[in-house]
Amino acid sequence: MRRSEAREIMPPDPQMDVGSQHFALSPRELECLIWVTRGKSSGDIGGILGLSPRTVDSYLEKVCSKLRVRTRIEAVVVAVRAGVIEPD
Repeated sequence: MRRSEAREIMPPDPQMDVGSQHFALSPRELECLIWVTRGKSSGDIGGILGLSPRTVDSYLEKVCSKLRVRTRIEAVVVAVRAGVIEPD
């Protein structure tokens, strides 16, 4: 799947409420997180989006920080539970 196809799977509003907290993910942060749900590594995501693996890691670290979780898998769980992304 290429970048243009990835845009089609992104929900229109990457904001979520988790508990009493409201979080807003950037479009790129959300895009990286969606690829994580599909089992892609940082290297794979970087290749798809035209980014370095380290840049992907940076986006995912920001997601984890915003959601107050430690791992990308925990971030996926929180986003799915909040209804921001659909599990594949």
